[in-house]
Amino acid sequence: MGFYSHLTTDQLTAKRDSYMAALDARLTGPTQASSSADGVGARAVQFNADTTQLRRQIGEINAELQRRTGLQPRRPIYLV
Repeated sequence: MGFYSHLTTDQLTAKRDSYMAALDARLTGPTQASSSADGVGARAVQFNADTTQLRRQIGEINAELQRRTGLQPRRPIYLV
């Protein structure tokens, strides 16, 4: 039983789509931009690339959707 098991499939796909849009906005949009007052000089743009929480939630939603369709999510193979 997953974290998102109480939601319907339509709600899960809508939530996944909104998380994907937020992930895209976070990866492509700047969070801070600045330039000098006179228009000449240093300009800086800072991107917010911390996407670990969004990626984890998208992964959990995908795992729940795969569980509902009968597919087993793939796990990493560890070699010892």
